[in-house]
Amino acid sequence: MINDTTLLQWLNLLNLSPDFVIRHGNENESSTTTAIPLVPKDDGDYWIAGVTILANGDRLDSVFIVDTNSGGELSSVYWKIDNKWWDFFERPAVFAALSLNEKDVFPFDWQFSVPLEEDIFHD
Repeated sequence: MINDTTLLQWLNLLNLSPDFVIRHGNENESSTTTAIPLVPKDDGDYWIAGVTILANGDRLDSVFIVDTNSGGELSSVYWKIDNKWWDFFERPAVFAALSLNEKDVFPFDWQFSVPLEEDIFHD
């Protein structure tokens, strides 16, 4: 479960305002929050709200960290479970929080609230 205050603020901001994205700049840039109709390709990492569709069909509010330089590959995924945020890498704790087995979760699909210009997984 996520306890970092800054991370929780970012996750809640995007979850409550899904038309916004956060572009996470490199070490020489600041992160910026903006509302855009389409996330551009080859523009670094973006944090984007959306929904994860688990293998069993359950849907979870989510925030994705997306690498637009690699066609929309997911760098990380955060799931909102019972009003708490979890990193999907927190296994097996995340399965316990979901009250599901791994086979009920994986493979999963996802939908972004703001589409990508290039999405190699859904184009």
